[in-house]
Formats: sequence, C-alpha cells, structure tokens
Amino acid sequence: MPMYEYGCGECGEQVVLRRRLSDDSAPVCPLCGAQQLARRFSRVSVVKSEGDRIGDVSWIDRDLAQRIRRKATDKLNPSFSDTLDRMESSR
Repeated sequence: MPMYEYGCGECGEQVVLRRRLSDDSAPVCPLCGAQQLARRFSRVSVVKSEGDRIGDVSWIDRDLAQRIRRKATDKLNPSFSDTLDRMESSR
C-alpha cells in the first residue's frame, strides 16, 4: 500500500498515512482527528527486479570490472563476459 505525507491544518504536524489507491475518503489526522489534511510531495522509492538490477551496471566503477576480468579465469561465461564489457564501457 502506498504511503502519503500530509500536513495537518489543525495541529500542524506532518503525518504519514498508508492508503489504498482506490480510497477516496478524506484522510483523518491520527494525532488530533481533524480532516484538514493537505497532501505533501515526498520522495518515492522504485523497486527494480533482479533482472533490471543485473542489467543496470552504470553504478559500477570501470576499475572494478577490469580487476574482476584480470582475476577471472580464461573460461568466463559469455553472459558474464558481456556484463564485464558493459561495466568497462560505462561512464
């Protein structure tokens, strides 16, 4: 369930509420019970699948890829070798 940040117009506190996307009812401040909540913009978090994380090598340092390749044996799995190529060419 998504979490939303609200500022309460009654008590002035900032609260975080978990609400369903389909919930159209007015949110209620859990601290004072007021319905004068104003939605605030907040950070979002995106969860990537394991396949997406493996495919995204932009965060890896090129030197790390070179060190891995030097220490690896000559018999690298072709997909791992491709990943190292992408790591070395990133940035």
